[in-house]
Amino acid sequence: MKVLQSLALILAFASVAAGQIYKEEVVKEESSRQVADLPSSYFGPFRVNGEKPRGFEGFDFFILGYREEKDADKDNRDALVPDRQGNVTVRGELLTAKGTPLAFETVRLVEAGPVTLFYKGPALSRVARAQPVRLSFTTVEVRGVKYSFSGEYLDEPDEEAGGFTHLRGTLTKYKGGQPVAEAKANFRRLAYQELLPEPEPQPAPADLPGEELPARP
Repeated sequence: MKVLQSLALILAFASVAAGQIYKEEVVKEESSRQVADLPSSYFGPFRVNGEKPRGFEGFDFFILGYREEKDADKDNRDALVPDRQGNVTVRGELLTAKGTPLAFETVRLVEAGPVTLFYKGPALSRVARAQPVRLSFTTVEVRGVKYSFSGEYLDEPDEEAGGFTHLRGTLTKYKGGQPVAEAKANFRRLAYQELLPEPEPQPAPADLPGEELPARP
């Protein structure tokens, strides 16, 4: 009987825990370090979400990374804390559809202004910023072509065009120092595995020679 009572108590507590609803708590901070705390939301490969804009058929994707600097945790997070002006030290490159790399000649990632954090229990549920995190860059010129971008990250990814937009802004292409194409573009963040070439289809195995069946009389 005692065993059954103990089992009933365990089940009761489990039911309460499973049905627990946390009240959303709000924490306001004068400055933010979300880039340092959640780098996977801001770094990595970015590709146009949906169809490429006209004039950008030669554009493939760009990669935003950060400089390798040692810190106490050995994960470079301290290198991503913004300075007093909100600047985060980053680097990157753009790749064309032909695989030509164009390193960033100039790049700015700015995380400034107050931020409001929303928690449900111990988990961070969403973030609201007074000023969005902004990214701008200009690539070096290769064979007379270079690109520039200026835009901002979304607080929450927006589902559209069959994917999730993480970054919005204006992409510009230059040829011979003159702008030849400019468009508003939405970018989705990729997993690095998506950049791997698709495996070529393997040919079907050849039929193994077998014994011929005798003809029926």
